[in-house]
Amino acid sequence: MKDDKQQDNLTREDYQRIKQAEADQFTQRDRKRVQVEKDYARTHDEYLQPDSTEEPNIRSTAERKSRNLGKRLNWVILGLIVAIVIVYLILFFVK
Repeated sequence: MKDDKQQDNLTREDYQRIKQAEADQFTQRDRKRVQVEKDYARTHDEYLQPDSTEEPNIRSTAERKSRNLGKRLNWVILGLIVAIVIVYLILFFVK
């Protein structure tokens, strides 16, 4: 409650000074965070970029998985179309 009363008694200049101080603190924390992230990225760079010898295996594995998924999806779509046609035929003949 004291904080609420103190905030009510603040002038615009005091309020702006407090907000500016908070913004400066945030900026300093953000700069420090960005610097720490850059340092981390520099020290762990070898883990982020795979070796050139492993890249073809990763690419071929990803391509193979993608092709297999595409085949499965095509079969599912075909099955759904056949099921829809069967339902329409049943509805047409049964009335």
